[in-house]
Order: sequence, then C-alpha cells, then structure tokens
Amino acid sequence: MKQATQQSILDQRKLNIAEAAAALSMSRTTLNKHRAAGQLPQSISIAGREFWLAADLERWILDQNPHLQRRETLRQQAAVAVAKQQIFIRKNHLSAM
Repeated sequence: MKQATQQSILDQRKLNIAEAAAALSMSRTTLNKHRAAGQLPQSISIAGREFWLAADLERWILDQNPHLQRRETLRQQAAVAVAKQQIFIRKNHLSAM
C-alpha cells in the first residue's frame, strides 16, 4: 500500500484507532481484524501511539471501489480545469487594463 507522501507527514491528518474505525464505519474489532489480515494501509507510530494517515485510508477505500476512483478522477480533473480557467481569466483581465 502506498503511503501518502505529497505533503509532510507532520502536516497530514492522522487518525488514532477509534477515529480510523469511525471514519471507515466499522468497529475497532473489525478494524483490528482487517489490520491483522494485512488488509489495511500501514499505520505509523508516533511516541508509541498508532495512527493512520487519513489520505492512506481514503486511497484504500478508492482502491476497493472503482466507481469512486472514476468520480475522484473527474473531480480532480474538474478542479484543474477550473483553476486553469481562473488563471486565463485573470491574465486576460490584467492585459485588458
């Protein structure tokens, strides 16, 4: 399982076991069963406490749900298109002045 590495680990949202289980809509027992079977993303340890990166859990969900992957890809593409359009509008607005 790939770790989220695009931003510093210190800046990423971290979830303890109770938060991770709640985010995944499962009990801690079920989360522990998935972890024991090696089905969850690798957790990280900070000062002896176990955490999961929210981005890793989100990627894990997307990997299991191809229809969500397509929707996420479309969302990202739309965000890029909107950003490019905003840049284009700003440049044209500035050059018209």
